[in-house]
Amino acid sequence: MNASQIEIILTMAAAVVIMLTLSAFVVYFILSSQKRRIRLQHEQEQMKENYEKEVLTTQIESRDQTLRDISQEIHDNMGQLLSVSRINLNILEKELEIHPSVNRIRDTNLILADVIKYIRMLSKGLNSDMLASYGLRESIKFELDRISQTALIDCKFETEGDDFLIDAKKEIILYRMIQEILNNILKHADASEIHIQMKYTESAFILNITDNGKGFNPEQLVNMSINDAGSGMRNLQKRAQLIGATLQISSEPSKGTRINIVLPKQAPHATS
Repeated sequence: MNASQIEIILTMAAAVVIMLTLSAFVVYFILSSQKRRIRLQHEQEQMKENYEKEVLTTQIESRDQTLRDISQEIHDNMGQLLSVSRINLNILEKELEIHPSVNRIRDTNLILADVIKYIRMLSKGLNSDMLASYGLRESIKFELDRISQTALIDCKFETEGDDFLIDAKKEIILYRMIQEILNNILKHADASEIHIQMKYTESAFILNITDNGKGFNPEQLVNMSINDAGSGMRNLQKRAQLIGATLQISSEPSKGTRINIVLPKQAPHATS
């Protein structure tokens, strides 16, 4: 092999090396661009998710504060006015003890007493301070007692396991979710029975809410517009995601509804 042939071979080898190097660079550039694009897309999605969570958290906190203000207003003003009215009826009842209308006054007085009792229960239910004072277990029981007395629905409440600490903000959101679910049952389910099972396990807080109402098709609700009943279910799902819980809804027409909420137990902070 002469020098000219060796030079040609070396030139071709160099060209191949250069082409391979350029190809490797192009592949690296493409892969690097794709990684950056995927990372940027992920960051944008994360920013959007964080923004939506912040907006939802702000809305929930604002709504909770509004409910607390309404609760205080009911307790301080409406409750006192009704109590004064009942005092006046008591006085009138004594003054007209032998009057033919005294029985009607007495009946009105009893009705007013029930109204005052209901308003006090409503006021407590609106105020999340009750949750901080009595805990989730007693607060749920209170809601069911209120429904039993005012809506004449048979309510059953079962608990299992030892309570463990749930973050205060998560607990408020969870409590409001339960209230909304119960309110939806009263408004739409036409149920005569409500059953709540609450469990504290080693790994999670589990809540099952069932009713024997007319049920519905969950897929139809998901496809409803924001102005229809489906928006309520979407709001429940968003709230569950906000606190890191899962929410499952099982229902069929004429077969009632079952809602399952699972909130994983928060791991204790490591100590140094």
